[in-house]
Amino acid sequence: MPPTVQVDEPAQSLHPGEPATFKATIHDPDQSTDSLAVTWYVGPNANCDTAEQKSLGSCTSQPSNDQCLYTPQKFGSVCVVVQVKDSYGAFAEARRAFSVQDRPPTAVIEMTSPISTAATLPLASNLTFSASNSTDPDQGDGTSLTFAWTVTQPDGTKFLQNTVLCSFTAATPGTYHVQLVVTDSSQMHSAPATVDVVIDQDQPPCIVGLTPESLHTIAFADQSTSFVVTSVADDVDPYPGSTLGTFTWSYRNGTSGGFERLQILKSSNRLDFGANLFVIGDVIQVRVKYQDRVSRSLGTCDENADRCELQPGCAQWVTWTVSFL
Repeated sequence: MPPTVQVDEPAQSLHPGEPATFKATIHDPDQSTDSLAVTWYVGPNANCDTAEQKSLGSCTSQPSNDQCLYTPQKFGSVCVVVQVKDSYGAFAEARRAFSVQDRPPTAVIEMTSPISTAATLPLASNLTFSASNSTDPDQGDGTSLTFAWTVTQPDGTKFLQNTVLCSFTAATPGTYHVQLVVTDSSQMHSAPATVDVVIDQDQPPCIVGLTPESLHTIAFADQSTSFVVTSVADDVDPYPGSTLGTFTWSYRNGTSGGFERLQILKSSNRLDFGANLFVIGDVIQVRVKYQDRVSRSLGTCDENADRCELQPGCAQWVTWTVSFL
């Protein structure tokens, strides 16, 4: 009697780049299966019923007559053909096609700049997110991933980026919703990965560097005198570096009465008095205010105070008291 053969279902799902073991159930009523001539053909082919053996390959290895080890290299269909011949020339063949399945990648968002664990970040923060830790379980796909970023801004508007890095400046306070979808070479999409970043409201600027450093200073009537703001800390308009912050200079004779505004010049961070404008014994006060793009009222500050601080420790104006010798 002739032998019989059937191709069994693999124990595991088939995926590109992963070795698979195919098994066959072989039976011959006349002799041991070890004495049968068993030939395996295996390879990618969508029409397994009509595939010619020469169009297929062979096993990567064949540990026994009823087993074939093979590693599929791409998605689609794998055709397995097993031929059996006994010592009397009786012949049997079995064919079966199996699907090589793609699996979706996994999207991973990593915030690379700024490196901060704060619940909120300053306005105008430069944000960078990386998708480089995204993965794909199928060998070969991990080197051909594409990335689709969607950033929803606090006002609901969206913008897209399609590179491994997503970078933007948070110019509006509120919550930024960042979403990443990763796609592999067979157009299998990942589940979206998301992260929310909360951006703080615009904070008042703070004059942090000035010359003279002392707010109560001495000058010489026969010499020129200069007052300089060397640096201002701010989330949007720091100085140096900003062209949108505004310095306002004013002065008054003595230490009471109204201040006379001298100039309002963007980027004018200094005020110069020439020699002999004052005489020995004069006392004046020189004031500089700094405003960023969000112009705030300083009317709640004491007009006679050396500093106006809308937030403790952060001066929007400073006043020098100058005694001339």
